[in-house]
Amino acid sequence: MTDIAVRNDQHLTIPTGHQPGTAQLAQWAQAADAAYRLAETLCNTQFVPAAYKGKPQEGCAAILAGAEVGLSPLASLRAFDNIQGTPAPKAITLRAIAQGLGHDIRIDESTPERAVVSGRRRGDPDWQTSTWDLERARQMQLLGKDQWKRQPAAMLIARATSEVCRWIASDAIMGMPYTAEEIRDQGVTVEARPAPRIVSAADFLPAAEPAPAIEASDDTIAPWEPGERDGLITAADILAEITDAATQDRLDEIKALCLDRGIRDPQVTAAWRARSEQIAQAA
Repeated sequence: MTDIAVRNDQHLTIPTGHQPGTAQLAQWAQAADAAYRLAETLCNTQFVPAAYKGKPQEGCAAILAGAEVGLSPLASLRAFDNIQGTPAPKAITLRAIAQGLGHDIRIDESTPERAVVSGRRRGDPDWQTSTWDLERARQMQLLGKDQWKRQPAAMLIARATSEVCRWIASDAIMGMPYTAEEIRDQGVTVEARPAPRIVSAADFLPAAEPAPAIEASDDTIAPWEPGERDGLITAADILAEITDAATQDRLDEIKALCLDRGIRDPQVTAAWRARSEQIAQAA
């Protein structure tokens, strides 16, 4: 037996996949609502793991995940680790599920150097055996992980158990790809999810062509007058135009043309400000 018992009289009715699609959605909505109401209550008590306290959304996800494989709400919260908001089953959880459905799992050997776990599907006379030792862990670059340094025997057992359960009872565990122990071994637990972006009408309009970038250099050339796109002048010529400008209106025309052509030369900006102040003082 394990520390986690599988119940056949689960509290939540989860769609089986045999009903029409709309019926399944309705059942899922009801199950999710019931799971969330349970999570709101349970996650504010001392009876849940610390990772779920005050987090009813994560608790709801764990309860729903556990209900799919026959676990009661409290058992689900104990059986799934909360890894960055995603419930991940422990290796012992997979073993409990498999044994609860009549499959055989046995630990043949467990030391800090080696673990051997065997299993067979219910009604199948043949045993499948998974062997994990430190050499195998070393080849996968796991020995440097903190959990492998602190409890190598437990990590070896977890790896061998997970492997056997996937071999003999993948249908029972709903194809759960990784256990909590395996996810932590990867270094990155759950991929960061980008914040949702609001789609606006601009997403359906063609993008405007960007204005050409102009570097701060006397050798840089850019289109000048609107009607003279083939006529190119240097940044030095632009500075000369600013110096010769007699009125603020002319300076504003030069500024508008520079903005229109994407000219952002710091020298041009500084010269424009200086000439604008001179014209203002002269007035």
